[in-house]
Amino acid sequence: MPDITQDNVVAKKMLGIFGGTFDPVHYGHLRPVAEAATTLGMDEIRLLPCHIPPHKQAPQSSPEHRLNMLRLACQEWPLFVVDQRELQWNKPSYSVDTLADFRREFSQQPLLFFIGMDSLCHLDSWYQWSSLFDYCHLVVCQRGDFLPKFNVNIQRLLDQRQTKDVAALKHQRNGLIYLAKTSKIPVSSTAIRAALSRGVVDPDWLPDSVLAYINQHHLYTQGELSPP
Repeated sequence: MPDITQDNVVAKKMLGIFGGTFDPVHYGHLRPVAEAATTLGMDEIRLLPCHIPPHKQAPQSSPEHRLNMLRLACQEWPLFVVDQRELQWNKPSYSVDTLADFRREFSQQPLLFFIGMDSLCHLDSWYQWSSLFDYCHLVVCQRGDFLPKFNVNIQRLLDQRQTKDVAALKHQRNGLIYLAKTSKIPVSSTAIRAALSRGVVDPDWLPDSVLAYINQHHLYTQGELSPP
């Protein structure tokens, strides 16, 4: 059983972490996490652009472009701050390794790792997935009241670790799962890239500054991408 470190005296400031390829960043990334962070009373979420995703195709746009788009999004959403550590590693970005690195830097703060419900359903396929709880709590962005049917591993995990008590997340550094009810945002990076390749995209899908950057640098078109 992973260690769950408790502090029964002082509630510590929670640090949020949300990773992805962000190819490109869009409101389906930002809004659910922002809603969950508001529920939890948080004022900072680190956005972690992935360099080498272990379970996905390589991102279509360069690390430089994805980093610049995240910085633009953060200017409009001050809750978010870009963290570049995974871009500096020339290796696949496994969440357990990233969280271990965060824990070395933030030894006492509760670390809250944000994921979507689809990721929770497949968490037992992640590299060293059970070790995640040595380093963090999981905050799962749940779309409304809907709960999927979990496999036996995930259901057992929820039975052991789920909490509805926000205070528990502040008083323990790691080890819990919190299901946060968030809005369903029907958009994905895949759909945005496909729309951009056809020359048509809904401007309500992503921040204006990000869309302007994409257009300026002709990203996700049929032509060759150029670094900034």
